[in-house]
Amino acid sequence: MTAKRLSAPTLLLLPAVLVLAAVVVVPLCLSFYSSFTPFRLTRPETFFTFIGLRNYRNILSDANFWWAFGRTVLLLTIALNLEMLLGLGLALLVEKASRGQRLLRTIMMFPMMFSPILVGFQFKFMFNDNIGLVNNALQSLGLTRDAIPWLIEGHLAFIAISIAEIWSSTSIFAILILAGLLAMPKEPVEAARVDGCTPWQTFRYVTWPFIMPFAYIAMTIRSLDVARAYDIVKIMTDGGPAGRTELLWTLVARTAYSDARMGVANAMAYFSILLSIVFTVYFFKKLAAARTQIGAEW
Repeated sequence: MTAKRLSAPTLLLLPAVLVLAAVVVVPLCLSFYSSFTPFRLTRPETFFTFIGLRNYRNILSDANFWWAFGRTVLLLTIALNLEMLLGLGLALLVEKASRGQRLLRTIMMFPMMFSPILVGFQFKFMFNDNIGLVNNALQSLGLTRDAIPWLIEGHLAFIAISIAEIWSSTSIFAILILAGLLAMPKEPVEAARVDGCTPWQTFRYVTWPFIMPFAYIAMTIRSLDVARAYDIVKIMTDGGPAGRTELLWTLVARTAYSDARMGVANAMAYFSILLSIVFTVYFFKKLAAARTQIGAEW
């Protein structure tokens, strides 16, 4: 009896499946299993000790974890809303431009071309107490006499991180919303003007419902990015001062590598994934509702 031969499509896909299994599926399974163990990098034998849900119970009673969780949600809320407003404003301005629109679109994409690590170094220098551009500009304009400790005081450091995140990713909202504006048919806008609608009414009841799906797509993408923010925070403050800018993934990295508690860190990571899932599901529902509304009205 001859063995069944694999079809050509299966043979072509098999290398990709094997690579994905090796670099994605197997590490995920091992990390998920280790979240149920007291695995420490300095004691490899602990990887084979099963302790059930103890790690998850410990992190749920850990105040530092909940503070990091709350800061992540706060950063996500601030960043998404400000990026959406600024991106919307940029998209409306570029859409109104009669000349040089291609150049403006290219310039608008520059921030998203920089890696988060480079953005972190850039803003760490800008918010430096002594030689930073921000303090020098404020002092030159006479707005402040003393240097502001941007990266030393907790609340100011969080503001600096938020500014860096917003600067680097507002262009995502701007590009996607601009795509919606350019794809929007002109007849409904012209009809609204003929009916005597004000510019605000035209935007609120005609333009905004059409571009809402594009805004929700951008929010879905950015919610996943901000929920696992690490690079910018690591470079600018490393979670300091005194842990006041510690976010979920900086805490996970510190627990895993500085404290060598890999099992606890993986438990934190899998619990943190719930935050990304919640925001993704929420924005997908909003996206589906917006698309349904467009289909009904247009």
